[in-house]
Amino acid sequence: MATILVIEENLDLSRLFEHLLRVDGYGVMSFHHWQEAQAAVNAGRPDMIIFDWALTNAAGYVWAAGVRMTPETAHIPILFVCGDPPTRGIVEMLATSGISVIDKPFDIFVFRNRVDALLSRERMVGAN
Repeated sequence: MATILVIEENLDLSRLFEHLLRVDGYGVMSFHHWQEAQAAVNAGRPDMIIFDWALTNAAGYVWAAGVRMTPETAHIPILFVCGDPPTRGIVEMLATSGISVIDKPFDIFVFRNRVDALLSRERMVGAN
């Protein structure tokens, strides 16, 4: 079973993510601040990370850059959930780093399919 780390400050949205992911058979670790999540990333090496583009206590993309620059975590798929989406150029740049973006409000089926696709891609890369 894949474990997904979720960083979401909005409690209702965090609960929605947890519910959807658990129903789909994933283990979930939820945090409201990236500082708490960083220790979990270092200790547990989640299979995927989902978090907000613009966290109150940090810019999500800055934290993601740190995850990408660390050899032990560089392979982890990342899904940004954005209330105020970045420009198309930034989205394309993020995609080249293996970071996917989905806008709020989002369709639940699109969210589930994106998670599955990112984890499937990671399994295929890991098998090679």
